[in-house]
Amino acid sequence: MHYPIYVFRHGETVWNAEKRAQGFLDSPLTEAGRAQARAMGQALAKELQGSGHALASVVVRASPLGRVRETLALAAEAAGLTHDEQCFDPRLREMSWGEWDGLTGPEIEARWPGAMAARRLDRWTYEPPGGENYITATARAQAALDDIVALAVERPVAVFAHGAIGRVLRGLFLCVPEAEILDMDQPQDAFYRLHRDTAARIVSHDPD
Repeated sequence: MHYPIYVFRHGETVWNAEKRAQGFLDSPLTEAGRAQARAMGQALAKELQGSGHALASVVVRASPLGRVRETLALAAEAAGLTHDEQCFDPRLREMSWGEWDGLTGPEIEARWPGAMAARRLDRWTYEPPGGENYITATARAQAALDDIVALAVERPVAVFAHGAIGRVLRGLFLCVPEAEILDMDQPQDAFYRLHRDTAARIVSHDPD
């Protein structure tokens, strides 16, 4: 790989603020989330300028879910990125919680007593009813990453995705153990530059 891959998570959503699982379902960005998206775009433009890469050279790949579309639109406007409908890849969707999508932890516990505790004991293989586990999500993430890495041979790539699937993409790129992937952060005010077997965290807001 000759060029960097930038991995973003969408900005804060209404359901993030309410601590609801989203998975394949959606909720709009909050005002804070919209500000995060614009800040990520500005930080990406600065990062590319500093590294000598032209914005016009960046290829975008993104989850097709609404919260990512909204984030991408705001970030792209702030950065001057161009993209079209061809950039959306369903393999970059968030992990599905199945019947848990849209529910809070207490709501899940009320309907499936003990299920959340069981998942905490084996987060990698546990599969919510009708949902995915990390094994399934990793398979599609690997396929998407293979294509992204192939693109990065010729151009920088900006990937707009989600918390869990973003962790998986970073972990696969770095070839780290499953436990380390599960412990990775899921920032909405920072993004990651993947390049030459390393992942650099780039803060996208003014620390002041």
